[in-house]
Amino acid sequence: MKKKLEILVYHLGYGGIEKAVSSLVEVLKNDYEISILSFYRLYNQPVFVIDSNIPIRYLYETDVPLKVKKYNQLIKKKQIGKLLQVLWNDYGKGFHFLTFFHDLFYSIQIYFLKGRFRRLKRHLKKSDAHIFLSTRQEISSYLVKYGNKSSLKIGWEHNHHHGDERYKQAVIQGSEHLDYLVVVSRMLTKDYQRALSLSRCRPVYIPNMIDNDLSFVSDYKEPRILMVGRLEAEKGLFDAIDVAKRMQERMVKFHLDIVGDGPLRADLEKIIFEKNLGDYVTIHGFQNHDYIEQLYRHASLYLMTSFTESFGLVLVEAMNAGIPCLAFSSAEGACELIQDDYNGYLIHERDIQQMTQQIISLLGDYEKLKVLGKNAKMYSKNFLPYSIRVMWKQMIDGGNS
Repeated sequence: MKKKLEILVYHLGYGGIEKAVSSLVEVLKNDYEISILSFYRLYNQPVFVIDSNIPIRYLYETDVPLKVKKYNQLIKKKQIGKLLQVLWNDYGKGFHFLTFFHDLFYSIQIYFLKGRFRRLKRHLKKSDAHIFLSTRQEISSYLVKYGNKSSLKIGWEHNHHHGDERYKQAVIQGSEHLDYLVVVSRMLTKDYQRALSLSRCRPVYIPNMIDNDLSFVSDYKEPRILMVGRLEAEKGLFDAIDVAKRMQERMVKFHLDIVGDGPLRADLEKIIFEKNLGDYVTIHGFQNHDYIEQLYRHASLYLMTSFTESFGLVLVEAMNAGIPCLAFSSAEGACELIQDDYNGYLIHERDIQQMTQQIISLLGDYEKLKVLGKNAKMYSKNFLPYSIRVMWKQMIDGGNS
């Protein structure tokens, strides 16, 4: 009989954690009887495909968290006029006043009275899972208190603490009574191993995986630069636009393709227009994997301008298409994946001029692109599903050294 593995998540919407959950379910579904507990149902279906045979239970059948996040972003930006307009569109225009009070009740219950954790507590006390996998440190704290005492309890830490001691301590305290803490960064694994050395918890390095091994590599025939990800402040996308402007001023032939959506899209499109970069930069919005694959086929470089990055799966995906990668060293995850002059380059101190010069140099050196791309493709094979599946099974079933 297969062991029951239950994965505990906040939601199954857009995000790196949610993508990682989808990939993990796919590689482990034949080894364990998997189920998913999600706090919120944000959409009718999970954003990332999950086998229809995998049961998913939601603690709340509501999209309130999406709305609250949207309102919070406007409040942080002090865009009160826009906030009122959004509230009017969501509730006032259709005279949905009962819906407003219904959502307000849920917001208070979920966020202020922590109703979500009370429901989680009740669920954990009833669950007969042999293995629990918690994707958030807050969930882990409840798991160790109320989960079946004989079950294997695993935490999965995707985020880098970036020197935030308060966040780091929260992870440590939430993990002390787990059996394992899976960490996607080698450096962070060593950090947590030291911090948890006197506890029962054993931090284990298991990186995120790419879904498959692409059958092609880029042809490097076009001077196209690719970026994929959420359009939000931490991704440093205004620096990417700055790089593009400098290249345009030097009359370099190139095109920057940005795939993704998010709160900064309108601001980015505005600055692209103001800097007369419409012929050089395209924002494609959120796109499926097939669409992105077509961009991989013709991209010569992958660019990451993130201020911080815990892992950087997009880099591995680009490498699997044979695309050399460039990133600022402030993105900690990139520092573990990019090896200078092997599969790309790291630019230190967020030096935009150096980044610009490195891109120009590589776009003008076809042979160098081929060598870096070949190495990138080879390196990416370390993150294929088979290799990562073995690491998870060794940990869950015992014998991980």
